[in-house]
Amino acid sequence: MIYFGIQAKKGKIDSSGVTKTGNSNVAEIHNQVSMMLGYEIFDPELNRRVLVDHAFIIAGGEITKQARNWLGGKLDQSKRAQILFMDREDILNLFVVINIPLPPGAVPEVSWLSDDVPF
Repeated sequence: MIYFGIQAKKGKIDSSGVTKTGNSNVAEIHNQVSMMLGYEIFDPELNRRVLVDHAFIIAGGEITKQARNWLGGKLDQSKRAQILFMDREDILNLFVVINIPLPPGAVPEVSWLSDDVPF
């Protein structure tokens, strides 16, 4: 059995000290992921407590490269291998690869017909 934990955030995850509304600081994620990987959960099928094997960090926005690198630098070798990142781009790519239509509002609408003069 492999156990997965998910840390989902609504907006962008960045490594800046002060974040805008809707964005999450990677230091918050680091604390939450560290707690998740060390937390025991109960498996009713095995009737015992087990640890989470892997943690998904999922963001509705972008996960910046600096945030990924900062988190990787703070975690030790064993915990670093347990972290999987997935941002908005990855989620949209899954829809394309599996050939499922994108949900409404996933991509901004582009109006090709316009009354405005293009120049």
